[in-house]
Order: sequence, then C-alpha cells, then structure tokens
Amino acid sequence: MKIYFNYERVKQVLKNPKARTIITLSEWLLIFLFLFWLIGLFSIPKHYREVKPVSDGQVSQYLTNHILPDMHNKSQYDQPFDIVFSEQGINDILIRHIDANSLKESNLSNVSVTFERNKILLTGRIVYHGFNFIVTIVLKPYINKEGYFLPGISKVRVGKSRIPFAAKAVKRKVLYGLAGFFKDPDTANFAGVLFSSDRIEPVFPFNHRKLRVEKITILDKEMVISFLPQQDN
Repeated sequence: MKIYFNYERVKQVLKNPKARTIITLSEWLLIFLFLFWLIGLFSIPKHYREVKPVSDGQVSQYLTNHILPDMHNKSQYDQPFDIVFSEQGINDILIRHIDANSLKESNLSNVSVTFERNKILLTGRIVYHGFNFIVTIVLKPYINKEGYFLPGISKVRVGKSRIPFAAKAVKRKVLYGLAGFFKDPDTANFAGVLFSSDRIEPVFPFNHRKLRVEKITILDKEMVISFLPQQDN
C-alpha cells in the first residue's frame, strides 16, 4: 500500500493562522523541554551526598558488630529470619571497603546508596567525556517466581534527567568499574555478580550453613532481607 504525501493539503494547512500558531507553540514547547532536560543533566538530585572514604584500615563496625552477629545468631535455629540493613550502615560499609585510590583513578567519587520505597538509588559523581556529572542508577531488586535474584536495574539518571541514549555505557562504567574497587577480593566478586544483569541463584555459605534469600523489601532508609537457612551438603 502506497502512501502519497499531499503537498497542496500541507500548504492549505500552513495558511491557516490557527495551524501556524499550534506549530509555533509546539516548536517552543520542544525547545523548552530540551532546555529543561539539559539543565537537569547538571542539577544536583536531593538524594546526592558528599562522601569521604575512610582509609584508616578499620572494618565497618556496623558490619562486624551488628550485621554479622545478627546473622550468626538468627541462622542457628534453621528457621526463616529477617535482617534489617539501614541506609546509614550500608554507606558506612561502602566508605570503608571501597579502595578510594582506585575509585579516584577511574574518575568516580562520592559513591553512596539511598533506600527509597521499592527501590535502591546507587549514586556517584563521574567524569565522562570531560564533563562532571552526578549519576544515579535505580535498582529494584527482587526474587522471581523461580527463586532467582534479579538486580532490576530500571533506569539511569544524570543529574535529574534520564538518558535513554548512552545509558548502557554509563551503567557499565559505574557498575562494573565499581565492582573492582572493593579492597576485599571476595566482596569484589560478589559485587560483580550483583551488578550484572543476569539472574542469580541467591544462595551463599555462612556460618557452616547455606542461606537462601527469599525476599527483599525496600523501605525508606532501610532494606529488609528475608533468609532461609539450608543444609550445607
């Protein structure tokens, strides 16, 4: 089926004052939206924070005195249990377990995590093609019906604007680069798996047992993970 372009009809429409007004307003609207988007690229989102990595060699006390003992005690009974991870505690782990020098060499800084209802915001400042941007990667992690974990990376924002183009390149630079900046090799390997887009079987060894992640619930300022102990064969 051929579609013919009717030039005469177009000329008639353009002669109509109302049509010309609509076209002009549409052009100005597009320009305004583009400028609004462009300004948003260099804007600072409200969840962004300045982060100073800690290089005193000490392990996060939130990890050693709260998370690990809580998991150790609750996993003893071979019953389902929940662990609550606070936003502040997770960021304390980040600033103490990320290699600040490697982060700086890769033009990344101020990496932090924000918990909002049903989503995690992974934010950092990045130098990309000579420009300094604040990048936010939105994750909505979940366990699917088959029992696999998916990170649920839903969107990438620069400043306050979404970038449908170059999103994959920015995500790759931040996520896969970040996975290599952890001081501990085991943590780096886990981060690399976590940041991939593949489904993951959420089972890992802990305290001579295997723990399966059954559910992930993200609230404001905290994340609740439900675990199910399994026999370690």
